[in-house]
Amino acid sequence: MKINQNTKNKILAATIVVFALLIIAGLICMTIFFATHVTANDLIDIPIYKIPHNGKIVVDKTNSYLGHPDLVLTDSGKLITMYPSGHGKGAIITKTSDDLGLTWSDRLLDTPRSWDNSQETPILYKIKTTAGVPYILLTSGCPHWGINSPYQANGFNCSISADDGNTWTEFDNWYGTQWASEQAGRKPFDCIVAMSSLTQLKDKDGNLKDEWMGTFHDHEFINYKSILTIVDGKPVWSEPTPFLTAHREIELNSAMCELEIVREPKTDTLILIARANSRKTNSMIAFSDDEGETWSQPKELPNELSGDRHKAEVDSATGKLVISFRQIIPKHKPNAFSNSKFVGNSWVAWVGTFDDLMSYKDDDPTNDRKGTAQIVLGTNNIFSGADNGYCGIVNVDGEFILNSYGYFSSFATKPYIMCVRFKLSDFGIN
Repeated sequence: MKINQNTKNKILAATIVVFALLIIAGLICMTIFFATHVTANDLIDIPIYKIPHNGKIVVDKTNSYLGHPDLVLTDSGKLITMYPSGHGKGAIITKTSDDLGLTWSDRLLDTPRSWDNSQETPILYKIKTTAGVPYILLTSGCPHWGINSPYQANGFNCSISADDGNTWTEFDNWYGTQWASEQAGRKPFDCIVAMSSLTQLKDKDGNLKDEWMGTFHDHEFINYKSILTIVDGKPVWSEPTPFLTAHREIELNSAMCELEIVREPKTDTLILIARANSRKTNSMIAFSDDEGETWSQPKELPNELSGDRHKAEVDSATGKLVISFRQIIPKHKPNAFSNSKFVGNSWVAWVGTFDDLMSYKDDDPTNDRKGTAQIVLGTNNIFSGADNGYCGIVNVDGEFILNSYGYFSSFATKPYIMCVRFKLSDFGIN
């Protein structure tokens, strides 16, 4: 069938109109995108710095998922890092560094066999009794990972080293299925990120005791504490008890979890910082003046401290606090077309003072302080969201060494373990 010239002209005109409409629609979408585009930096009101490339060291990178590391400095000056060979669970991988993170050993193979079936992320602490006896502690929660998973709620595991991390005990399980079978009508505890914090407690006269308060949460976002003592060189944990019951509505609404607790040195106030997993609120803060027996009503922190899995360390050079976390700022969208409930895809460190945190203790929001600075330690590539930021952190003579995981290179398809090193003076922070 032959198309006459008039029909051809109509088709051409219609095609031009369609293309014009598509271009207009595209321009409108681009205008809306850029007009509503928001980054985390746009929501931060303190100076922002970035770790230079030469401050970043790859610890471990493979074609498999590597994540959720922790880090501890032994008394001999050796760094030990541990992380699971999978997303949150899997055999524990161990590496060491004798030069404060500049280089790392091959994976250590001579580790306890029970670590091969770890049910969650390993968490490391160095503790010292009042008699001066040092230990390194490894804890790992045993939560359920779904109905069809071989991993079901089984309390938490604990290993200990009494020789500077050279040898370790096999996992000892606490408040899991064996314990529950010996109790009338009890269920094993469903422990997630155990122990997210570990705080040495003091007596009524302000003297340190040989008791440490550990914290974890469950799938109902109930936060528990368990008291650690060392008996004949072995860890003993008290039965976990909920400790934010007085604020249960807030705890549940914000889904508080992965707590970090630090002690304010002048007043001995315990400061609690929590991830807010519901993404309805920023991260939360609360205070205790009675060694964790009771807590103030949790309140929101500013964008500068909002995120997941906070880990704090004091700078020995300046006395400032450095708090590492995965940056998550809720109640904002990256742009009008995004389905995300939050902004942020970086691993960051907040720099501030204890006074900055204590400013949130009263009820006057005009006293609230946002801190000194924020340092971007690593940013995920555009393909991978905000899966990063679980971190171990130590400070040696004013130098910070931190290990975390993420998709930190442009085309990384799996997260890997990265170490960063810096001094606050590198950024002009005194």
